[in-house]
Amino acid sequence: MAQVFIAHSSKDKWLIDPICEWLRCAGVNPYLAELESPTPLPLPDKLEAAIKNSNAVVVVFTRNVANIQQTRDVVNWEVATAHAYKRPVYVFREKGVEVPLMINYITDYFTFDPLDQHTLKRALQRVYNIGLKIKKEEDVAKVVSTGLLIIFGIIVLWQYLGEKE
Repeated sequence: MAQVFIAHSSKDKWLIDPICEWLRCAGVNPYLAELESPTPLPLPDKLEAAIKNSNAVVVVFTRNVANIQQTRDVVNWEVATAHAYKRPVYVFREKGVEVPLMINYITDYFTFDPLDQHTLKRALQRVYNIGLKIKKEEDVAKVVSTGLLIIFGIIVLWQYLGEKE
């Protein structure tokens, strides 16, 4: 199943929960890293594996991310890791919040105002459209790989039958 890694602050649950729901409606699994959850892997390994296994990264950059140094550093690292694995990064920035230099160079931005229902609805619609696009790309890739496997199977069967004669 297609997966989107969500880089965020746990203090933004009010916004993250609807984002996850819209992604699920689009047929995409949202991945939320829980820093406190027990895992046999060190945190950087856990996050790297999740980003590597994701089709894209959605960054929800709010004042909760910007104002908490540890959260900001983790989100910066997640963006750098996504870039290293050539995963598309979509940034949803809260109006009035300055983003760090690394994130500043990402071209797919959407700015929302948490006090404006219209921009919040547009942000959620955009998340949904991103999810649909990712799901469609994954579905096309599955059809192509299945078609190639069928063709390969037919060729192998044909050669096998030719050797039997």
